Amino acid sequence: MTFEKNNALTALSSAFVLVSVAVLTIVLTASLLTRAGMPFAAAYTVSILASVVGTCAASYGGRTLIALPSPAIMAWLVYEEIIAKGLAWQELLGIAAVVAIIGAVLTRTKYAAALMRAVPPIIRTGLVIGLGLVMLVTAALYARILLPSPWALTMGGTLSDPLTYFTLTGILLVLVLSARGVRAALPIGMLLIGVLTWAEGFWEIPAAPFYTPELSAAFALTLPQEEPFAAITLGVTLLLALMIETMAVLTVRTHEESTQPLTRLFAVNGAASFIGAFPLTIAPISLAVSEVDEGHCRVGMPMIALFSVLLLLVLLPCAPLMQALADFPAVPAIVLAATGLLLLARGVQMLRSTEDIGLREGAILTVFLLASYDIATGLTLALILWTLLTAASSQKIARGTWGLTAFFAVFALLKWVL
Repeated sequence: MTFEKNNALTALSSAFVLVSVAVLTIVLTASLLTRAGMPFAAAYTVSILASVVGTCAASYGGRTLIALPSPAIMAWLVYEEIIAKGLAWQELLGIAAVVAIIGAVLTRTKYAAALMRAVPPIIRTGLVIGLGLVMLVTAALYARILLPSPWALTMGGTLSDPLTYFTLTGILLVLVLSARGVRAALPIGMLLIGVLTWAEGFWEIPAAPFYTPELSAAFALTLPQEEPFAAITLGVTLLLALMIETMAVLTVRTHEESTQPLTRLFAVNGAASFIGAFPLTIAPISLAVSEVDEGHCRVGMPMIALFSVLLLLVLLPCAPLMQALADFPAVPAIVLAATGLLLLARGVQMLRSTEDIGLREGAILTVFLLASYDIATGLTLALILWTLLTAASSQKIARGTWGLTAFFAVFALLKWVL
């Protein structure tokens, strides 16, 4: 009995660490969606609900897998597809719903593995590294560490800015604690910076910190009526990005390439899009869970996953409090930077397992570095460049890779011509 109680307390403490990061990831993606015109309370509510169901589905019968909206993918969709290209968030939801349904069906067949094999390993690595860099750059922009400038791509902020100062202090604290082997390094850094910024008056706890969960975005999805080729290219790119980011975490977390959690997650994404939730992936913070701490309860889920779900539900009515925290985004920026570093570290691990690294691989990585905020363009250019350079060196190219490259090239051409 004492052993079970200790296990439950250990699982609860681990779940608290995961949820403290997860909820701020949701806050950050919800604040991104407000820039696309979606109400914060609605984005926060549906993201919590989707994450609860997604975590249950992905973790059932296996390891603890936390399902969250990907900040990197959301930054790409909001800044490039919605703000830059004028796509409505309702239309993006419609595309995401179709992608999720196709993904759920595809991952139950042999074609899912064929599609993954069609993407060369260096391009998968480049995409993971690119997603990690998007998170880091977005965190730097949120914290005003980097500032837009008409004379350069970015211009450094200043430590006289409290937001920059507190964010950099928090990131440094998290890195130092992690180097010392402190497992709760990120929650400690978040809590300390959150309390300090609140005490200094940079953000305030609202008079009404709780709110009835809002579902105003439910059934708002539509399909784009214009530029069908651009919509199809976006859908295929989103499908590949979701699969590659999720599998990059899954292969480390479960030590195998099982697609069952991915299939369940796509099914959840399809249903969640009808209530206004954007696609989920298996979050890199899932890698922080120790195998030793996991214990299964009678409902078939790891105890850490169960406690995480319950804690997320407790935070469901806290949209006003979380929006106040997002108004001075030092803490969300720290979470985003830490998550980006985790994904970047995974990309570096994938890069180290690559047998041959030459000019071709360097060129592919450069494409993703230069086009990190436009994943569709980066993936198209990377596939074309890899195929061209591989053919020029008289190396064999798989038929699936030829087909995928031709698909992206043709649709990119049609998008520009029509």
